[in-house]
Order: sequence, then structure tokens, then C-alpha cells
Amino acid sequence: IEEMSPFLRKISTFSIAMLASASAHAIQFDGFFTVGASIHDDDTNKDNPIADGRENVYISSLGDRGITQDLTFETDTRFGLQISSDVSESMSVVAQLLGRGTNSNFDAIVEWAYVDWEFADWISLRAGKVKQPVYLVNDYVEVGYAYPWIRPPVEVYYLNNPLNTVNGAELLLAFPVGPGTLSFQPYIGSNRDDIPNTGGQAYFEAENIYGIDVKYSGRGYTVHASNFQCDVKTFGGLTNVPTAFGFDVDVDLSGQGECDVTSAGLTFDVANVVVYAEWQERTTTDKLSRPFGDQDAWYATLGYRIGKWLPHITYATIDGKASTYSPEAVSCGDANCDLTPVGNPATVPAGTPLFNFPIAVQTSITAGLRYEVNDSAALKFEYAVVDVENDPNELASTNNPLGVNYGLFNTDFTLAPPEDKVGIASIALDVIF
Repeated sequence: IEEMSPFLRKISTFSIAMLASASAHAIQFDGFFTVGASIHDDDTNKDNPIADGRENVYISSLGDRGITQDLTFETDTRFGLQISSDVSESMSVVAQLLGRGTNSNFDAIVEWAYVDWEFADWISLRAGKVKQPVYLVNDYVEVGYAYPWIRPPVEVYYLNNPLNTVNGAELLLAFPVGPGTLSFQPYIGSNRDDIPNTGGQAYFEAENIYGIDVKYSGRGYTVHASNFQCDVKTFGGLTNVPTAFGFDVDVDLSGQGECDVTSAGLTFDVANVVVYAEWQERTTTDKLSRPFGDQDAWYATLGYRIGKWLPHITYATIDGKASTYSPEAVSCGDANCDLTPVGNPATVPAGTPLFNFPIAVQTSITAGLRYEVNDSAALKFEYAVVDVENDPNELASTNNPLGVNYGLFNTDFTLAPPEDKVGIASIALDVIF
């Protein structure tokens, strides 16, 4: 070592220190893997000349590939590795690496990483990139083996709150109360991400996120309520997009505002009966409502275990109000707009505001079957029927004058939304190790 340069000596010393540290503080690895395939049967755009052979994509998973009319394995296939190590008796470091199908390929990201500092048995602090405690299965939403569905109901989980983590800090306070444990989880932070359904052409920055989750858990049951608020700035939009409705569209999504998201849920797993139910509501101020209109959604799941089998059924719905702020962002331009292609025989005069970014209105019924292969693997089958609302009278109440609603399908305006109910078939194998 004496003959080494000062730089190499430092590197060598650092490497020896790291090896010594690794031996003193054992690193633990835990992982999960899901391989899945899915397909839907919507062919609304088969005769659409500007679709160029493309079909609607159903937003359905943690990645951004979605479900298409072609059998795809990228949507639900993912691999995760959790790494943890004790720094001391009261402090540990935890991180999760997640690989999943995306539009670019199969990308790996650091899903979360934080320091956990336990001050006492009833209180600890986490700081770093932490899970945002909003939903029942939020802490393990990527781990398919941990819940009955192939994917949590998309109406609640993947639209109302595009964030799954925050860069910040959270406290965990837990107290024994009666037969269970009462916990409080306040947190603060910030984050940024793409605005869903814009194809990466618009994004948002959420600052001053602060919220709290209150939970009561006992043997076989959990109930919780959560709320968070934030300041949001949005950037980007869609420009000169030819649509399936006979006119071009511009949607400027840049702006800023405030959000308020409230949710509540319960899960019950006793005597072979399995119940999940959650509700969420998102409200935003006027300028922010252009990309993030007011939405409310809920679902209920009922299942019953028969040996290694768990048949279950889920009903889910999402509704809301689209923005009417700054409607001049989208207009017919210099000519009248013929709305016949979208089922409305009326003609809108030139310059009449059309819409900002539409909110989702749909219901779905999903029948599923889970089979316990062994203590670490589960095989799942699901078939969902998605009903995207297309009644102009119903959509008028959502501030949608065009009567154009994509539900939870992509809002690429070059494609027409589904005209009929859409069937979605899925199969997946979940493994933990």
C-alpha cells in the first residue's frame, strides 16, 4: 500500500472499510417476481383511417405499457429486490429495486430507499424516498403475491394519485389499543412525474406534500383513513393533434394549483371470507383541474377460500367533474365542428370551447381466481368487463360537452374511445423469495 498513489491508497482503504462494514452489518435480500399476460377485445378503431392500425390501450399496471388487443407480457411482468441492513441496533437502511415493462423496454428503478431510525418500540422515523401511505396495499403494491388480484383495482390505484412515493420523511407511531394496534403515519415531501395519459408530453411537480394515514389493525382485519394535500405545478400539453372526431385539438396543461386527496378502506380475512373495499376522492383548484379534474372512485371485493382456491369478484367505479377553467385552450378554430363522429349530431359554432383534459367515467366487474401453488407462489386468472360511459346526457353532468369519454383507456385523441363493453383477460404467476 505504501507504493500506491494517494488516490489509490484512499480507494484501497475505503474498500477494506466497506468489506469490514459488510461483515459487521449483514445485508438481507428479499425479492418478488410476477410474470403475467393480458389482452383486451376492443376493436373500435379497426376502420379509423388516422389510427394507422393502432388500438386503445388500457391503463392497468405499475408500468406504462398498458393492455392492448395483442397478447402482452410486459404489462404485469416485474421483478423486485428489497435490500436492508442494520446500521445499529436502532437504525437500518432499506431500499427496493424494481424492474418493470415500460414504453422504452424493461427498466429498473429505485422504487424507494430510506433510513429507518427507531427511537422506541412505538415511534420511528423514515427519511429518504418513502412510500406514500394512501391505500390499503400501498406498502406492497408491487408484490402481487400479497393480495388476491392480478393488479389492484385501477379505478382507485392508478389514476387519482399518480404518485406512489414521496421524497421526504414520515413518522410511524403505533400503540396497542384493545385487541389490535392503532397507528398514525404523518409525512411530508415532494416528487414529480409524468401526467397520466399524455404520452410523456406533460409532467407535474408536487411540492409541500403533507398528509397522514390513520390505521387500526387486528388479527385478520385492517381499517384506515388517509388525507394529503399538496401544491402542484404542471408543464406541457398536446399540440395540433388530429383527432378521430374530425378536428385538431390543442390542450395546454401548464398551470399550478392545490390538491386534496382523501381515502378510506378496510380489509377483512376471517373464516375463509375475504373482503377488500376502498374509496378515494381527489379535488383540485381551478388551474390544476385542467389536467387533474375532480375524481372519486371506489371498489369492493368479495372472495371465499376453498382449500387452495380463492374465487373472488370485484366491482369498481370512477366518476368526477372535468375542468371548465380557461376553456379557450381548446376550440373549434375558424370553422364549425361537426360532432357526428362522436355520436352528437349537433354542430358547434366556430370558437366554441370544447374541453380541457377529460376525466374518466367507467365501471368494471372483474371475476378472479387465485390458486396457492405453494407457500411462496400463487397462480391467478382474471376476466374483467369494462363499461366506459358514452351516454352524452350522463357525460354532460361531468362538464364534458363533447360526450367524449375514454374511461381508463388512453386519451390519444387520434383514437376513438371504446363504443361497447370491453373484455380483458389476464393470467399471472406471483412468487416471493
